[in-house]
Amino acid sequence: MSRARAVDLAGPGGWLLVALLAADIAVVTRSTDVPNGSGIPYWAVWLVAVAAALVVANLLSARLRPAAPWLRPVEALAILAVVAMVLSDVTMAWQPLRDLGIYLKAGEHFRDGAPVYMQTPLTVQPLDRTDYPFLYPPCTLPFFAALSLLPLAPAQALWFGLSLGLGLLALRLIGLPHHWLVPALLWPPLFQGLWVGNVAVPALALFALAPWLGAGLVLGAIFKPYTGLAALWLIRQRRWVEIAAGVGVVLLMAALTVPLTGLTAWADWLSGLRIYQTSQDSLSGLYGFGLPRFVPFALYAALGAAALLVALMARGAESLARLGTATVVASPSLFGHGLLMAVPSLLSLRSPWLWLAVGFLSTPDGLQWWLAVVVVAASWAMPSMRHVSAAGSTSRSATATERLHPLGESGSPWQRRAEER
Repeated sequence: MSRARAVDLAGPGGWLLVALLAADIAVVTRSTDVPNGSGIPYWAVWLVAVAAALVVANLLSARLRPAAPWLRPVEALAILAVVAMVLSDVTMAWQPLRDLGIYLKAGEHFRDGAPVYMQTPLTVQPLDRTDYPFLYPPCTLPFFAALSLLPLAPAQALWFGLSLGLGLLALRLIGLPHHWLVPALLWPPLFQGLWVGNVAVPALALFALAPWLGAGLVLGAIFKPYTGLAALWLIRQRRWVEIAAGVGVVLLMAALTVPLTGLTAWADWLSGLRIYQTSQDSLSGLYGFGLPRFVPFALYAALGAAALLVALMARGAESLARLGTATVVASPSLFGHGLLMAVPSLLSLRSPWLWLAVGFLSTPDGLQWWLAVVVVAASWAMPSMRHVSAAGSTSRSATATERLHPLGESGSPWQRRAEER
């Protein structure tokens, strides 16, 4: 019996996870204010709010569940995580739709015939985040140029509404029940992606659609090249037609937009990417919390390759889920919304491990978010960490701990569809 299997997650082992998550949140937020720059310590607000929530939850538990009146460890984990989510969202909620602002400015520059891509390295971080460089290929410029023709408010409303709809669709496809959708919007990776208007949310929809529309894995690489690594799943599953369709659509988009952008724009784009990479040497914040910021490039490359190899060793839905997480590891720069690709892997965890990982991802984004990836990677080697529906479990304690799992007793249509061939 493995050590992970011997741990009683409904008892002492579960409370150990609660203590671990509480310590993590307290330590990583010790210099964070809520709201940002207010001087009110995040950890203090979190501690008071958690204490109040635990008291209320215990009172409700005693009333609604008299046979087992005390909170279970997994319930405490969820409370710790949800309180942190709300505080982190408040902390991160500044300059809304700033990434969309980058896209709209690129569209305006394209319409005006002005340079779109970087020509000189950044040496100072822009105060206005909409002044960050535009990094997407020229075939996207006509779309953003058209969007920039709208007044700002309608353009923002259209983009936010589209992103919100696609984000919710993605979660439903992956298997999240309707009653979990609103709480999921509080989760910092998704909240941040929607708040800043990043293309990571639509990219998640393309990833979630993969079991039904595999070509979307190729299309996602237009905006986030590292997410294109998930298209290796199509090769793993021998879905050659879908690979050809995805590549064909990308080539068609490039061919149709060349008369508008010209070939020079493609050279400018590649040059801009090189300049951006040079800028990262002087402004490490451009890495976000991507691995290249913290480890030598050789180690980053080795970890990325290892994650891809382990993902490809699995089959069906498990391989696709792992590839989503592997794209996080392989990302040369990483921000909070980049963790959205790991949603299927997170949902494959048993409830206590899921809420532990979610808790790690519920503080303002930073290096500590990698702890969630470590939990996911550990589950690949230890099956006892993986989710089994309550219906398929014969253990009373296992059934109790899984009741707070978003997938519940039902399987995921995403998983079932990915297994079909």
